[in-house]
Amino acid sequence: MKRDGLALSRRNLVRSSAILAAATFSAPHSFAAPAAAAEAASVPDLQGAGFYRFKIGDFKATVISDGYGTIPFWPTFAANQPEAAVLPALKASYLKPVNQFTCNMLVVDTGREKILVDTGFGEVLGPKFGHFSDLKANLRRAGIPPESIDIVLTTHGHIDHIAGIVNMDGSLAFPNARYVFAEKEWAYWTGSRFESDVNGGPMPDVMKQGTIWAAKTNLPPIKDKVQLVKADGEVVPGVHLIAAPGHSYAHSAVLFTSGGDQLIHMADVSNLVTGLQHPEWSIIFDYDSAQAIKTRKSVLDRMATDRTLVMGYHFPFPSIGHVERFKGAYRWNAADWTW
Repeated sequence: MKRDGLALSRRNLVRSSAILAAATFSAPHSFAAPAAAAEAASVPDLQGAGFYRFKIGDFKATVISDGYGTIPFWPTFAANQPEAAVLPALKASYLKPVNQFTCNMLVVDTGREKILVDTGFGEVLGPKFGHFSDLKANLRRAGIPPESIDIVLTTHGHIDHIAGIVNMDGSLAFPNARYVFAEKEWAYWTGSRFESDVNGGPMPDVMKQGTIWAAKTNLPPIKDKVQLVKADGEVVPGVHLIAAPGHSYAHSAVLFTSGGDQLIHMADVSNLVTGLQHPEWSIIFDYDSAQAIKTRKSVLDRMATDRTLVMGYHFPFPSIGHVERFKGAYRWNAADWTW
């Protein structure tokens, strides 16, 4: 199947390794999760590999790992810096020039609905490209069948956040959900402008192909199930978007509030801890680098000032902690594991 000259077949895209090259991932291992993983018995009262439970007031929250690959740090996360200037910061943070890159989803059960924030890479990458495509198996391990998700809240339209919406066979991975987007983000990724913007941007050509493919493949099937929310608008009681543009056209963070507790899911406001230490460094995937830097500084300041619990989508699992001021910038303080 072709749309606008772009091959949209998932299997063809996987075979050509376009998405692998696009995301600049390399596989540190080449192994698959056990076939029985998807059918693993749930253990709803225990911690288990690939999921982590905690509370936000009265809300029950679970971080779900979609797995990991590796990615070169430079120029990906410091596109406006010379490589030599980046290496000391990597060493100071115990990072390597090629680092593990994780994707972590969040499920929040408000007592009225189960909300999944983003859907990861879905079934597109799989074990050949690291150890991605774990979301659905780990949801089941955590006792959260995909069919039980009521709301899929998408922070932005990049491939690693939307490619899990549609299964390889074309069916919806979360068939009973409605799909929440910031209204401007949905309009952008379903409109006529995004393709020329992506093609004219700084990403490698194969990443451009994967980004366009993901939007054209995963968004049209849900157009009749979409709930659009204004910037900083309420999704449901206790759940609000935070306008955080720059990384994508109308990128959002998410604020959860319950029983006096709060958590900010910062999505891709910062991809790694170095983004806290150097918020002025730009990311090669940013739609508008200057706006993304401005947003990053603003959101980091808010989280540090309010001492809010924070989730970082690409931070090391389980990606829960606090942002604190440090030496004129910020640093990550991982939260204690809740047993």
